[in-house]
Amino acid sequence: MLTTLWGRQIAHLPKWANSGVAAAPSILAVRQKPPPQSSLVHSASFSFKHSQLARAAAGPLIMAERELIGNDKLVLRGLQFHGFHGVKQEEKTLGQKFVVDVDAWMDLSTAGETDSISDTVSYTDIYRIVKDVVEGPSQNLLESVAHRIASATLLEFQQISAVRVEVKKPHVAVQGILDYLGVEIVRYRKDKAGSSPGAPLH
Repeated sequence: MLTTLWGRQIAHLPKWANSGVAAAPSILAVRQKPPPQSSLVHSASFSFKHSQLARAAAGPLIMAERELIGNDKLVLRGLQFHGFHGVKQEEKTLGQKFVVDVDAWMDLSTAGETDSISDTVSYTDIYRIVKDVVEGPSQNLLESVAHRIASATLLEFQQISAVRVEVKKPHVAVQGILDYLGVEIVRYRKDKAGSSPGAPLH
């Protein structure tokens, strides 16, 4: 009886099915082969190496920032000016308020002992730099405004080893509740051995 049933099933198959066993695999070849294991290993290896390179590139900068923590610095907060920076035309014509914070790292131990202004950098001098940049020629980006403040500060005061500049824009065309939008940069002075991470501008 089994032989009879098998014979009937064979009879309903196309003619090429009776030509031999070699054609049978083509009926079953409907599922896709999985990717070779070697390619999966290669992808995983590339991803791991890429993450290692990313961490290595960020390492020196993170170390440099950590070295600044706890060191002496001059602090200027909430400096407010009216400027004409932005991409939109109304920003360049009407202007708006900008708020700037500055940290300037330098050794203040001598000034602490002598109580002499000649052994430090005056806050008003840094304030003047910020004012000149923010109230100066229009820039499209806040990145450029912060860049110019940091560059001028490091260029004028050799005692300052690093500077952090944060430029905030409180009034922006964003539909939502916020205090401000802005950018923050950190720049370092070039040392005698070469350029330090985040080398300052010239």
